[in-house]
Amino acid sequence: MDSDTVPTTRAPAELVALRHDRLRRTAPAVQHEVNNALMVLSSNLELLGRHAVEGAPRRQLDRALEAMRRLEATVRGYLDAARREAEDPAAVAPDAAVRQALPLLRVVLGNRFAVDLEGPEKGLPAVQLDRGRLDLALLCLVRDAAGRMAHGARILVRAEDRGTEVALALDLPEGAAPEGDAARMLAEAAEVTGGRFARLPAGIVLSWPRAG
Repeated sequence: MDSDTVPTTRAPAELVALRHDRLRRTAPAVQHEVNNALMVLSSNLELLGRHAVEGAPRRQLDRALEAMRRLEATVRGYLDAARREAEDPAAVAPDAAVRQALPLLRVVLGNRFAVDLEGPEKGLPAVQLDRGRLDLALLCLVRDAAGRMAHGARILVRAEDRGTEVALALDLPEGAAPEGDAARMLAEAAEVTGGRFARLPAGIVLSWPRAG
């Protein structure tokens, strides 16, 4: 093949990687544009709120403000995940990582289910954690679970300080136990940075040694 010839097609795996990389690099610009639009929307709704009378006008305005807050949380959660490298190791508190991902996880689950985070008010100590792997693992878990759980089921993530370790204990309803890619990704999310993955009768635990 001539050295100046450009291939007309790419291998599927290369195309997927290139697509994801370009979309990831676009995420910060999208976030900036969304932030600007939401700022304008928020300021105008606040101005309207100064003149809204009680009753139907106030209720409509409150619903609009709540919808804006949900939109902001959802878009921020999606773009935070989209802009992250596939491998993103850093010192971070596991509960903070989950809290940032919650809006996106809730969108994936839909209105029929719930996912919540509980933990100490002061938060967990930092650990060496691969955020890219953890985000992907949790997305795989909830997407699979949404197709198998009973209506109204709830996934609870409990953040726990266990002394030399910190942990995320996931209470999983029937049908939500991770299988296949989800199970492998959850194990990798813990083990690649020196943590542990364990199955329990009604859930799983990811734990890591404290950073430093």
